[in-house]
Amino acid sequence: MIQRFCFVKLLDDEVARRGELAEKLRAELVAAGADAVVGLPADDSAARWDLAITITAASLDAWNALSRTPAMTGVFDELAARAAVVKAWTFSAIEV
Repeated sequence: MIQRFCFVKLLDDEVARRGELAEKLRAELVAAGADAVVGLPADDSAARWDLAITITAASLDAWNALSRTPAMTGVFDELAARAAVVKAWTFSAIEV
């Protein structure tokens, strides 16, 4: 199983709407076919980031295929336009 983690620092004028943006983003990711969770900072240790996105895929090939679809690239292009910083990493999850 693959997990794609994205952390987003929004542009200053977008921060006030981050809750609304998180809901919209999750709906768009799910509509694009992603198994996605979108989170907001829960405590001071996470306050540097405005959004946390976790997408789960069955394999690296599955993630790569999903990430190249027009629906997914559109979601992330729109997000990039609202963001000052986007950091993303892909991990292989250890399954028990």
